[in-house]
Amino acid sequence: MLASYFSHYPVSPWRALCRHCSRIPRTTLLLAWVLLIALDLFVVRNSGWLVEHLFGKRFIVNFALSALIAWLLLYCMLGLMVRRPCLGFSVLLLLGIAYVAQISYFNVYNKFVTAFDFRFFVADPLLSLQLGVQSVSLWHSFWGTVFGLLILAVVMSIEARPSLLRRWLSGCLALPLFLLIALNWYGTSSFQLAPVAYFGSLVSMLEVHAQTLDKPVKPQLRRHAAKPGVPNIVVVVGESLNRDHLGLYGYERDTTPHLSAMLARGEVLAMQNAVGISPRTLTSVPYMLTGLQGVDPRGVIYTVPTLFNYAKSGGYQTALITAQDFQWRNLDQLFVDADLDHYEQGVNFSSDVSVSVGADDLQVLQRGILPYMKQASAQAEPFMLVAQMSGSHTPFSAQVPHVYKIYLPENGPNSVNAYDNTVRYMDLYLSRLVEEARRLDPNTWVFYASDHGEHVDDKGSRFHADFIPEVIRNPLLVFPPLGQLDAVKAALDAPVSAADIVPSALELMGVKPVTELGGVSLLHPIDPQRMRIVTAYMITLHNDPRAALVFPDQSIYDIDFKRKSVKLSDGETLIRYDELETKYRGLFEPRLNFSGEG
Repeated sequence: MLASYFSHYPVSPWRALCRHCSRIPRTTLLLAWVLLIALDLFVVRNSGWLVEHLFGKRFIVNFALSALIAWLLLYCMLGLMVRRPCLGFSVLLLLGIAYVAQISYFNVYNKFVTAFDFRFFVADPLLSLQLGVQSVSLWHSFWGTVFGLLILAVVMSIEARPSLLRRWLSGCLALPLFLLIALNWYGTSSFQLAPVAYFGSLVSMLEVHAQTLDKPVKPQLRRHAAKPGVPNIVVVVGESLNRDHLGLYGYERDTTPHLSAMLARGEVLAMQNAVGISPRTLTSVPYMLTGLQGVDPRGVIYTVPTLFNYAKSGGYQTALITAQDFQWRNLDQLFVDADLDHYEQGVNFSSDVSVSVGADDLQVLQRGILPYMKQASAQAEPFMLVAQMSGSHTPFSAQVPHVYKIYLPENGPNSVNAYDNTVRYMDLYLSRLVEEARRLDPNTWVFYASDHGEHVDDKGSRFHADFIPEVIRNPLLVFPPLGQLDAVKAALDAPVSAADIVPSALELMGVKPVTELGGVSLLHPIDPQRMRIVTAYMITLHNDPRAALVFPDQSIYDIDFKRKSVKLSDGETLIRYDELETKYRGLFEPRLNFSGEG
């Protein structure tokens, strides 16, 4: 039948089909666009993934924008094979590479290629190809790619000739939209059309590389094999957890039944005099994972190795699994490099992730963290995993599935009941994580610290920008292997900080720091007169020129570097900064340059 159809044409069947399509170019173009969308939804992806993500806000926005970009580019490609066949074939080749890569990668990992994956490929192309050949369904990738390229070839062979002005207008609109979803933190490759996502991730990789060139070079750490007997290490970064709402810290509600039971059995230490590093996530998390504390308006953080760099140098497998969006304010660029072996963020688990609400913590635990620990434990090398929670971020009520809510009714999204439900959820998450880590390897160490605290009452949240006790006095929990509680017991009442996790982890790994750390190891006696600094005067956020100098009794001096004033611990007395004792000013001035300040 098909042969009889083409027998009416004195030309090749392909040309006959293209001539037929050229009679109705707009209809053909619309049909091609719809077919490409269908290909993306039902061939490139799998039905299970689609059902889970189809109605997520982030998926809808990303997919709609990338579909619009695809329409504009299809219009620009009309007749390209007729006018410029060499350019047309080159475009088809590039799109073929994109489809093969995306279909193959999705077939294995249930997501599209990211900027992180491009960097991994560049670091070792042969290893990447070898892993692909071993894991990928090549037939599925082949026929899916062929189907997509046939659709595109038909469009490019239509003998329609839109005006140059219309092509330029389409292209000029497509470019900023493409850059928007490629470079904006809300852009998520796995929620976009496959070829748009592929080239967007490539652009993101180039952007990261360009920004890296503008930053100071970190010390190069020499790699060596892991020392015999070193433990696996898990660092859990909590979110907005107020220690005064934890049962194991004395709260009247039993918000931590599992952790309190572990405390009674001597399986965890709850540090009683711990503070955070900063009242804001975008400053506390980066410094927590580099072991720094104190003001940093000049970017010291860009010159020091991260916990992942140190762990890799010590022969460890490294991983970062976060329920949050780690692209927000380019936070990922501090940590996602060649020394990070495994990386998953909130958008890998949910299409509804935003700045405020990450993926469901238990879902991330079940689908990301526990499978990773099981897989990593099967390897010869120890592993170092950082797991970041969505935790107790506002709105509190959105962080916990209804079936897990104990304290009802929740009188508003940021009520006390809503907050306490997030604490119960954290208790379940952390106890399960520790239990599984212990089952896989009893020698594993687990550390937990919240990035900052949170003001909580039924009148509404005051956010967490000030140095009030419920914001800067944070929980710090240590889960040593059984029988090793005494190794850190001396730090129980000592003045400690979330910055102390990295030095403690390095000592356990047998790795020596190559730059100065702000924290100290919890495995050694800590100076009872130690001073700590809590501040957002750091380059990773707004460089808010204030800091709290925290005394061992947790009283503070509130320092304003812009006004050059200090509010003393009575909360009323003001003095000039230059009247502050020299030993206290010495904690700040190495990183300050007052000639350029306010």
